[in-house]
Amino acid sequence: MLSFLARHVPRTKTAHLNPLHLDAGRSSIEFKLPTDQYLVINRWPPASSTANKAIALRPPLHWHRHQTETFHVLAGAAEFTYDGRTVVKRAGQTMTVPAGVVHTFCNASTTEELAVEFVLEPRSRARDEAFFRNVQSYRDDCRKAGVARSLPQILLFNWVGGVVLALPGPAFLAKPLGIALNFFGGLILGKYILGYRESYAEYYKARV
Repeated sequence: MLSFLARHVPRTKTAHLNPLHLDAGRSSIEFKLPTDQYLVINRWPPASSTANKAIALRPPLHWHRHQTETFHVLAGAAEFTYDGRTVVKRAGQTMTVPAGVVHTFCNASTTEELAVEFVLEPRSRARDEAFFRNVQSYRDDCRKAGVARSLPQILLFNWVGGVVLALPGPAFLAKPLGIALNFFGGLILGKYILGYRESYAEYYKARV
């Protein structure tokens, strides 16, 4: 193991927090009760605000290997990019992205906060909550430390969460390469060589 080559940042204890405030309070993620239809609520500032220009509140283009993702816009307007198309959904509207479809989303409004809740089906609430808590807490700790996120660590989170970065090129090549990138870059290099973990106690603790 070459863990001494890994790039670690001080980890903030966030596992007990709900909602989880990020980006110096400019955004948040709230985890809903297990009995609720949806898993989380994301809240992001307006797209034109100085705060939002300073933080990249748009997930990279990605797709889910096994899960369909359904979004429900609670407030504001969300711009969804999926399968090469763009659509705006407003408060009260929903958006469903089937497994395997490349997508991302952001706040489409220049004046309103965006609040959107979403869930992944089939459900795996513990795994999905662990994924979102680890990814978002790690992103925020890297922001606070002023360092770039480690790609092997991101790929390891993605491997466990069934999330695959969208690579350029035709889908019949790009998708298998994306899965291979998660496996070799995340599991092999990230976990077994560099010593990164799939989850950190500071970021996630299973609900009793």
